[in-house]
Amino acid sequence: MTWDWYSEPAEAGPDLARRLRVDRTATLTKTRYVFRGDGRPLQLATAYEPLEFAPHTEEERRSLVARLDAHGIKITEVVESIHTRVPEPRESEVLDLSAGVHVLHVERTHWAGDRPVETSDIVIPGDRFRMVYSMPL
Repeated sequence: MTWDWYSEPAEAGPDLARRLRVDRTATLTKTRYVFRGDGRPLQLATAYEPLEFAPHTEEERRSLVARLDAHGIKITEVVESIHTRVPEPRESEVLDLSAGVHVLHVERTHWAGDRPVETSDIVIPGDRFRMVYSMPL
């Protein structure tokens, strides 16, 4: 798997402020990813983090958990909310989707205790993947 990415500062706004429990005017690091397998686009992701945790190298970008651990922050939980939707025009183009194909939208937040430290929106083509979960009882 390969990926391209681009980071830039972004204002939190109301939705991200709620998800990360920061002020609406807080500046975050916004990173957009396009993940590919065999050269084919497989997934889009947009991650948001407080500036203090932003990755600075390709190695840091590979493991959020290890990077935050280096800051003394232990990820204790990952929460995902998943829904299907019609893709946005840009998503259809980048993911090379056929007409009528929906996407899975995963809203993922990494938590350190009661503090959200990263949140992301992941877009997965609905015709290429199946979500499988295990829930031990």
